[in-house]
Parts: sequence; C-alpha cells; structure tokens
Amino acid sequence: MNILDSFNLNLLLRIALSVLAGFIIGSERETKNKSAGVRTHTIVCLGACIAMIISKYGFYDVKNYDAARVAAQIVSGVGFLGAGVIFVKNYGVTGLTTAAGMWTTSIVGMAFGAGMYFVGIVAAAFIVIFQTFMFSGEIFKRHDQYTAIIESRNSNIIGRIDTYIEQNHLIKKAYNLRFKDQKYILNFLIYPKDAEELNEFIAFLESDLHVEKFDIF
Repeated sequence: MNILDSFNLNLLLRIALSVLAGFIIGSERETKNKSAGVRTHTIVCLGACIAMIISKYGFYDVKNYDAARVAAQIVSGVGFLGAGVIFVKNYGVTGLTTAAGMWTTSIVGMAFGAGMYFVGIVAAAFIVIFQTFMFSGEIFKRHDQYTAIIESRNSNIIGRIDTYIEQNHLIKKAYNLRFKDQKYILNFLIYPKDAEELNEFIAFLESDLHVEKFDIF
C-alpha cells in the first residue's frame, strides 16, 4: 500500500491548511495578549479537521452510520472549551470575542476536513479581518476605559445619565443596574476620547443633586 497516494496526499493538504489557518488566527489573538493564542487555536483547528476526516472516511465498514454525529460533538465540545476564556471583570465581560473565534476556528477546521477548501480559506480570512479591524471592542480600546459606579435614590437619574451620554456621544458599554438598600446603583464602562470629555462627565455628576455618590476609576 502506497501511503503517499493521491487520497492520503489530499488528506495531508487538508491537515496542513487547518494548521496554517489555526496558526494565523491564533497569532492575531496572541498579539493582543489574549488567553487563547497560537497553540490553542492551532490545536483546535487541527483537531476539528482530523475529527471531520474520521467522521467522513473512518466508518465505511459500519452500516447505518450517521456521519454527522462526530461533527456535532465538535461544535458542542469546543463551545465548552470556549467558556474557559470568558471572564467577568470590573462589571464587564471579557473574552467573548476570543471564545467566539475559537468556536469558529473549529468550524474552519471542519471545513478543511470535509474538503471544502474555499469555504475554509474565506472563513479564516474573515475571522482575522473581523477580529483585527471590525469588532467594536477593538474600536473602543482606542480610548481609555473607565468604570463608573453611581448611586442615587431617585430613579430619574437613569434617564438623565442616558440622555447626557447620548447627547455628548460618550461611548458606554456593559451597563448594569441594581437596587440595593433603597438605592439605585449603576455600573457601566465609559470610553472618553480625552481628559476633557471625562472631566465634563464628572462635572455633570457633581452638579446633579440626585447623585448621592459616584466613583470613576
């Protein structure tokens, strides 16, 4: 038996492309110091590719075999793995982009494993483009991030703060509101474009009589 026949060479090409795709996607994440980098993405993409190859070609001698079962387990298994890179910090959630990228990277590996080269290459390219240029979280990082915690006994403060943020085009994320000890407590992230915009927001909070306490750090 010739192990370098056309069929095995084709499988080798699929594996090589999955490794390359995982390496490129992981490199982008690693340059941003994410918890899942080159090794994780490369292994995920390679593993998904191999599992897809086994699913497609490894059970010819089994009658009534459902080839989709192995592929389905890849999707759910990598989803569980992605949960390990999601963290809650300073009332915000981080790692969602990396987790989504890991999950989609496994799908890229499946595409290569199934022999769908065009789909795998295009999908890998889009992942890198989105994570590098188009995700809102990366745009927000162009400005400094601050956590705002505001306490008030008057529920109208919520609308006033929202109005101020909207009128002044202040970027806000990870909004959270809770009611404790007869007080409304607002937590959110703000991204002022400069110190002047931050100082104006602080002055607004200081001038509002219904704001009992606030902290920005």
